[in-house]
Amino acid sequence: MNYLRSSAFFLILISCIFLSAAFNIVLAKDETAHLEFRKTAASLSKKRPYVVKKGEWLFDILRTQVGITSGRYTIIKALNPQIKDIDKIEPGDVIYLPDIDPRGEGSMNYIIKKGDSITRIVIRHLQVNSSELHKTINLIKRLNPYIKNYDLIYPGHALQLPRKEILLGKQEDRGSEAETLFQIKDDPKEKQAILPAIHLAIVGHVINRMNGTLLTAGKYYIPLPQARQVTIACSTIPVVELDDGSVIFLDFADRIPDALNTIIKANWKNYTFLKVNSLEGTAAILMKIIDTSNAYAMTKSTNPLIVGEFPRTTIAVDWLITKKNPSDKSYSQGLSFIRDISHLLPRNLIVYAEKHGLIVTEILDGQGVISAPVEQYTMPQLSTLSSGTNIELADALLILLGYSTAKDSEIVADEKGKDNFNLSMKTDLLAKKGNKNVAVFHSRKISQQYIDNLKNSGTEVALFEDGEPLKSVIGKILQAAKIPFSYETFLFSFPEKTSYPKGTISFPAFKIAQDKGYIYLTESDIDRDIYGLLNNKSGVTIVKY
Repeated sequence: MNYLRSSAFFLILISCIFLSAAFNIVLAKDETAHLEFRKTAASLSKKRPYVVKKGEWLFDILRTQVGITSGRYTIIKALNPQIKDIDKIEPGDVIYLPDIDPRGEGSMNYIIKKGDSITRIVIRHLQVNSSELHKTINLIKRLNPYIKNYDLIYPGHALQLPRKEILLGKQEDRGSEAETLFQIKDDPKEKQAILPAIHLAIVGHVINRMNGTLLTAGKYYIPLPQARQVTIACSTIPVVELDDGSVIFLDFADRIPDALNTIIKANWKNYTFLKVNSLEGTAAILMKIIDTSNAYAMTKSTNPLIVGEFPRTTIAVDWLITKKNPSDKSYSQGLSFIRDISHLLPRNLIVYAEKHGLIVTEILDGQGVISAPVEQYTMPQLSTLSSGTNIELADALLILLGYSTAKDSEIVADEKGKDNFNLSMKTDLLAKKGNKNVAVFHSRKISQQYIDNLKNSGTEVALFEDGEPLKSVIGKILQAAKIPFSYETFLFSFPEKTSYPKGTISFPAFKIAQDKGYIYLTESDIDRDIYGLLNNKSGVTIVKY
């Protein structure tokens, strides 16, 4: 037994020596980032009890009581190992929260008061002058990514504000920084090897539209066993948090030692350190990030995507982000890389796509995420022809074509008459326009000779049967009125005047030539945004029947 104990002790000693040597080797490779062995972290070794109230849930408690908005899952599990399911807590339960002194960090807690607005807080509490107002508000938004609408902030909630020393440009006091077991630090004299800001902004935008967050400021704490932790500087190693629970650390300069990666991965299965080359293209980096996640996948898109059946609308994108499970159609984001602003899709088309479940992100070479400006134009009203009966449809169409109409009118084919025919007959509808007449008969047996006599006297005839399809009724009226028309599926491409359009809109319709252009008669409703686009860009007038 003593022999076994001695052997075990010897193996543990060898392991510790090996682990220490491994860290030293990594540190020697890169002097811009290194690990420090320190005492147990004060931020997680100190904790305080909190009694859960009705209607509260864990993530919201951390946000409102402590002001923590990132890494919340790991903090909850580290301080409350007794909680098996973080979604199931009851009023009266006692949980533990980190007892953090926010003054030792780059931000501080502010409890929102009645009457506060974000601008008022910045001016009165932080005493920021007008020239720095916009910059400071943007900094607050980065510190509080969970707040989606800054017009909706409520008294009693905690808000993270930048410390006044930072706003004044002073160096942050390192002495009050929370002590950690491991810490990755930067040499301020050496330029950070990180993705250029423009590409990082693209990554952040795409992740944000996946209901995720890209953290590029502040610190990220990773709890480890025995109340120890690792501190990550997000300015050096950006952190991606996705709504599927994935947390991805973007290691652009190989700063994370493999041994540390192994330790963290052993404790947090959903944490991944991703080695990224800053020279890689934005699409390649995004693919690495998304394919590392638990639920998402990014694939090359080779065919245009159908985003609506009527009108049938397609959009061509370069890359498509979806859920990994093929049966899960709950999320789609298309990425389109363009070289010229003339290739931007019209805003109305993107709005239509998003209403049908496809988020479209356009990225312009050298400039980042971009979209066509919202164009100000009068939205046309979609006219509808009454079609309760075939006679009502014929009446409405003839009025649209400029005819005056009368129902149940007498018509005479020839004053002298021939072959004992009664040349006077009541029509279901009689339409007149100048010297043109159109007589409409419904479910009536009329001889061809009488029809010929009417035509010889300047009246065209349209005959309908019971149950005649609406399309057939329109065709017969247009023929009788001698209006040039065609019926087919019409295709409109956007942007216009490009060899490879990114979007198309198509729908079946009668195309009718008129003095002021063309009218398209279609049987189905058409989206208002799409109609506005077609009307203003292509001069299209649509009428529904």
